[in-house]
Amino acid sequence: MFLVAGCTPKLFRDLQMRPATSVKIHRGNLMPAFDRLETAKYYTAQIDFKENSMSGILALTKESEGQFRMVMMTTFGITLFDFSISRDSFIVNSCMEQMNKKVVLNILEKDFRSIFMLNVPEQFSARYYKNPQKPNWIGYGVNADDGECDYLIYPRETGFVRNIQNGGSIKRMNAVFDEQVVTIHHPKLKLKLVLTEMQQ
Repeated sequence: MFLVAGCTPKLFRDLQMRPATSVKIHRGNLMPAFDRLETAKYYTAQIDFKENSMSGILALTKESEGQFRMVMMTTFGITLFDFSISRDSFIVNSCMEQMNKKVVLNILEKDFRSIFMLNVPEQFSARYYKNPQKPNWIGYGVNADDGECDYLIYPRETGFVRNIQNGGSIKRMNAVFDEQVVTIHHPKLKLKLVLTEMQQ
């Protein structure tokens, strides 16, 4: 059934990638972009939601194995949000009133779980996709805990995640990882978060 073209996720169809087989893989094979944090990383952050925009600085730290903390502040030092997340928990340490809504927090929790790959077990089955014309482009269709996630791994030699896509049509999230920029976009919700790594 994996060979049915109509079942191929849009992310892979756009790249002309076709399902090849089903494979057993380890979570570490996906190499999450933030999994190797040894010191705090800082990003300039821009959040656009419909006609509203907020900017500031996001501090990202790895508190322990599989547990992360993210704090976003304005340039004046006012905390917009402070979250701790692991596979089993999502703790809101603080959050500005305008964002402290259940629907907003649920979206952010799901996004960060996908980005840190906390929504998949250590070992799992995945659908493997490839493009014969571009052998370095590797795709995995993953059934995550909170819905289906489609990961594009590129290039093959590094294995680092370049693209994550999940969710239904309304809440669909597309995350793109460039060398120093992470873009998280919910097209239907008109919500976008752009993180640009700061050089220390």
